[in-house]
Amino acid sequence: MEKLNEILQKFTNVNLLNARKEVPTTKGIYLWTTHKEEIVYIGIALGKNGLRHRICSQHLNPEYLEFREIKHNSKDAFQLENAIVKIRSNNQVKKGIDKSSFRKSIGRKLSIKPGLGTCEYIYENLKLKVFAHDDATFVKELEKNLIAKLQPIFNSTHK
Repeated sequence: MEKLNEILQKFTNVNLLNARKEVPTTKGIYLWTTHKEEIVYIGIALGKNGLRHRICSQHLNPEYLEFREIKHNSKDAFQLENAIVKIRSNNQVKKGIDKSSFRKSIGRKLSIKPGLGTCEYIYENLKLKVFAHDDATFVKELEKNLIAKLQPIFNSTHK
């Protein structure tokens, strides 16, 4: 694998306020960093809508929420206490927490409310860098190696 600095130079900075235009629709890998350039999360996008969908429709979308109770667990206690509540037509109450694994990790570690709370945290505290690459095997391997080497605070154990 190339040296870490050489790899990181291939990433392009994205203005979060213009992300929908700047983030490519191709597959790739992305980094969330602090304003001091500390990498706090590494993720990949391999779906047909690529990086733009993963970042804009999931991580930056406060309405991307998980209402299925089977997906909630004890680590989600704070977000469940502060959940987005929906009442179904049969009067059944559903609690929604962040569905994005990145936002969920932020909520868990920092006790931030789901939805708008975690999205505001991202916009106010983090920066985004992307590296478009069509080779899914390469992207997966790069993600795995970067997470192992850098151990970002918001990444959970690699899948």
